Amino acid sequence: MINDLFLNQVLLIAVISMAITQIIKIIYYYFVEKKFNWYHVFEAGGMPSSHSALVCSLTLMIGLREGFDSNMFAAVAVFAAIVMYDAMKVRAEEVGHTLVEVSTGGILGIIMALILNFYYFRG
Repeated sequence: MINDLFLNQVLLIAVISMAITQIIKIIYYYFVEKKFNWYHVFEAGGMPSSHSALVCSLTLMIGLREGFDSNMFAAVAVFAAIVMYDAMKVRAEEVGHTLVEVSTGGILGIIMALILNFYYFRG
């Protein structure tokens, strides 16, 4: 069962997209703050949104694998919309997430899912 979890390409692509976005966050804040601050790897908000990258890459992968007309895609798309709305509206008061941060994370998630899916997992 654990082995199956690590072989699930849809899950792996979503998690890798989130991890890469967290690394991009360190690089982005290096240019903004002029120093490396490893805290940004663990922070919930900031630029770009890793939560948005995760849910957008997951949604795209479900659409590609299950079909964009499937019930699974519909459920995941609604889940992604709720996560991104929450990041912009509810969490904005706590960690300052903006539309630009959330949108950038979502776009990065889609791009990374496409690259990982077509170049690394689909051969």
